[in-house]
Amino acid sequence: MLQALGYGFLDENGNQIPCGAKGLEMLKSITDADVLPELADCEFKIACDVTNRLCGEAGCSAVYGPQKGATPEMIRQMDQWLDAYASLARRSYPKADPDRPGTGAAGGLGFAFLTFTNAVLESGIQIVLEETQLKDYVKDADIVITGEGRLDGQTAMGKAPVGVAQLAKKYKVPVIAFAGSVTEDAAECNKNGIDAFFPILRRITTLAEAMEPERAKRNLADTAEQVFRLLAVKESRCITLHP
Repeated sequence: MLQALGYGFLDENGNQIPCGAKGLEMLKSITDADVLPELADCEFKIACDVTNRLCGEAGCSAVYGPQKGATPEMIRQMDQWLDAYASLARRSYPKADPDRPGTGAAGGLGFAFLTFTNAVLESGIQIVLEETQLKDYVKDADIVITGEGRLDGQTAMGKAPVGVAQLAKKYKVPVIAFAGSVTEDAAECNKNGIDAFFPILRRITTLAEAMEPERAKRNLADTAEQVFRLLAVKESRCITLHP
């Protein structure tokens, strides 16, 4: 992103390093001689729903690397490269602060925006909630349904499903979440407004099969039907017991 804006991320020979994390292994200097002049007049409001720092145990490599297929050795290397990049940036750009919450967002884009542009990080879900006026739809709802591709501990750190759930709780509306898959630490979501969550996979399958649009649509519909059959039974019994 920064190279596209004109920043030079150069190797020892003064050439632009390759794109991606691998290129950072070769990074020796950062220049701004060719930065787009219009950039100085731009202000950015960055939608950011995570608090991860750039490096470390909760940094972007350690948290997001495994989701993208990185091995432990790759994660260790990327974390080192990012740390060296941050140290290099700090020499010339006083705003560089890799320990600031949110700098690890989107693989380090949070750090890039805060360090090299006139940017602020704001809760993405709050921006969406305000722009869509979702509260007007939620406040009179009987139940709120939300979801995510994978529900995990990161979801509980302020991502969209939890933002929706916390809004619903202001109006005492129950919240159900559906997800392609869930992890053990997804239980944190129950502490943050999601009353119950359900993975939609119906059988053992490959990732490629699970991602097929028609299959995913059918899995979601089938799982939702069974959940709401249970709710319908519960409602019916409540009416019977309390006529």
